[in-house]
Amino acid sequence: MRRFYIFIFIISLAAMIAFAQKIEINFWEGMSGNLGTTLDQITAMFNEQSTDVHVNLLYVGNGSDLDSKLIAAAETKTLPTMAQAYPTWAAALVSKGVVVPMDEFSDFNNVASEIYPAVLDIGKINSRIYGLPFNQQSYLLFYRPFMFQEAGLKPPTTLDELAADAKILTVKENGKVVRYGLGFRDQSWIFTVIAKQFGGGEYMKNGKITIDSTANLKAMNFLLDLVKNGYAYTKQGYFDNELTTSSVAMIIGGAANLPFDLSDIAGQSDGIKMVPIPVGPAGKISPVLAGELLLIFNTSSKVEQEAAWEYTKFLLSPSIQLYWAIHTNYSPLNVKVPTLPEWKTYVDQSQYGVSAITSGLDNAMSYAQNLPWWTSLDSAIGTAFEDVMNSYKSPQEALIWAQQQAEQAENMFYQK
Repeated sequence: MRRFYIFIFIISLAAMIAFAQKIEINFWEGMSGNLGTTLDQITAMFNEQSTDVHVNLLYVGNGSDLDSKLIAAAETKTLPTMAQAYPTWAAALVSKGVVVPMDEFSDFNNVASEIYPAVLDIGKINSRIYGLPFNQQSYLLFYRPFMFQEAGLKPPTTLDELAADAKILTVKENGKVVRYGLGFRDQSWIFTVIAKQFGGGEYMKNGKITIDSTANLKAMNFLLDLVKNGYAYTKQGYFDNELTTSSVAMIIGGAANLPFDLSDIAGQSDGIKMVPIPVGPAGKISPVLAGELLLIFNTSSKVEQEAAWEYTKFLLSPSIQLYWAIHTNYSPLNVKVPTLPEWKTYVDQSQYGVSAITSGLDNAMSYAQNLPWWTSLDSAIGTAFEDVMNSYKSPQEALIWAQQQAEQAENMFYQK
């Protein structure tokens, strides 16, 4: 009996030592609500199965809160092992020399081969992959299926069809519009989504700012015509009220908004479905993505960096990308996910058109470019778009103005 207790003690001691030897890493993240819950679940899976790494998730605020804290931590050399960051801030952190290039890890090519090349490029800064995309949502067209059925229409697949359907689906009563065919926010990313379909939407090419381009002008005129003709409605905020009152038939928005949209239409007979943004002259589905990159910092030890890399690989693996997509409606970035039986079953059983979040990822681009002065450029585009939609400037005037503002911002950044 004594030997038995000694044996149990030794086994317990070994288990304690093994756990104590786990490398602990800190991951600053900005996922709240259901997104945070899902990331918690995924991280718990990793911690349970990993024999040598334990990840501490640290929620430090989302959006600008997380980014500003990272910049401050870079200055005080108090960065975590790894973090999420938007491409703009990733570029700023790279410029400070604190980010480990992902392509330095020995099995990077194995991971990269399973990510859509166009998506992988989101993390490319100065010709190297410094960040790997994780939470990326695709901008899509949401539509009300019963409204389409009543009008004898199918969801649009081209911009010409989108314009025609917006006209047909617009309803007037006593000379007043009671239902618009299309709704969109007059924000920079919405303009970028449409500009991409015309061959624009990338505002820095070969070292030159390209806001004032023919493609961007066509996109601006396309959206302005819909608004001026009374077939589209634009506003700064979300379309919660318009969905609740069924006063819009189509909306351009982010895929991760689906749960909120479903809440807005709760109890209505009509539902909501998603399709890819209708194609433009190029004739190819060209999604625009928005989201964050995973970064690993060189202020941590080499052992901690390798531990963070193990966790990164886990997050981008097919099974975890499948789980993440199903629970959040973010796009699965691993090329193997659409071939998985579990994904096919999920698509077949869903009534919301979830296959749209995987459409065209081989031709995707990020809404935000990896420029440390991107926020100034983005602000100029947003202001120009809003001015056009409110008839304060012509499309050409607005693009010329935005181009000038961006050039000034670039010059000021490099003169610091």
